[in-house]
Amino acid sequence: MKKNILFILVLGLSSACGFQQPTFKSYEGVEMGKMDASKVAFTIKAKIYNPNWYALKVKPSSLEISTSDGKLGKLHLDEKIKMKGRKETLIAAPMHVDLEKGILMKMMAFSLKDSVKLNLKGDVRGGIFFLTKKIPMDFSRSISPKDLNPFKRN
Repeated sequence: MKKNILFILVLGLSSACGFQQPTFKSYEGVEMGKMDASKVAFTIKAKIYNPNWYALKVKPSSLEISTSDGKLGKLHLDEKIKMKGRKETLIAAPMHVDLEKGILMKMMAFSLKDSVKLNLKGDVRGGIFFLTKKIPMDFSRSISPKDLNPFKRN
């Protein structure tokens, strides 16, 4: 009985409190991992501010990744990410992309451009404690392909 009351109380508190979406503060770089014809692994580092009073967890999720030239593949978040409440958190998000067939030639053409606009679309699972929710995401950002070069020396 106490467990049911606790569950209802937590559910009521979480629905009564307004959820504010975390905001992207700064991009801190990317570390390239393994790369082959069907998969690219990397870790993105960024600073994210969580305006909510409670910590948020983003669960492993998948998103479609595309450019104006078409679909590149499916982006997967490999591990959950934790963001502290009312704080800016430096996250390191390990990810991989399952590439579409024949996309390597298109990616070589991208490497010659100064910038490419990437589009991410899909549902991201996140939540607090044991309560999760799918949040629709439609995100676009221009990036420099030269920053993603795994052979680049600093």
